[in-house]
Amino acid sequence: MTHKELLHKLGEHAGVELELSEAGTAAVKFDGDEIDFETDDGKLYIYADIASADGREGDFGKLLEANNLLAGTDGATIGLDRERDMLTLCRMFEGETEYAAFEQAVAGFTTALRIIRKELADGGDAAAPQPDLGGHFMKV
Repeated sequence: MTHKELLHKLGEHAGVELELSEAGTAAVKFDGDEIDFETDDGKLYIYADIASADGREGDFGKLLEANNLLAGTDGATIGLDRERDMLTLCRMFEGETEYAAFEQAVAGFTTALRIIRKELADGGDAAAPQPDLGGHFMKV
């Protein structure tokens, strides 16, 4: 499916309208967690803010461990947006993708985002959790 078709079908399954804007962007909240989508040059990016990077230098080691071989991110990558001083989570799709794999990736992305946020808030080990996809979708 094309990226436009993937987002449209994801919106249908979630019970919301999820269409790309003229700028190639869309956003949806799953249980209060905002997930952004953006298309650019044949790629579809899924991304979200994790937390402010301000004062988080002590957590960078844990975040790098979670990022290592995507062990704690379910295929996404953790990054630092210096311009906004924000830790981010991002996943990219290139070309056509099957819907089932896309929905599973969005569910895994959202789960990983929640786990990382919770671990940072609790001061725990962000690398330890392994996302449990459970085969179910989130509420919108």
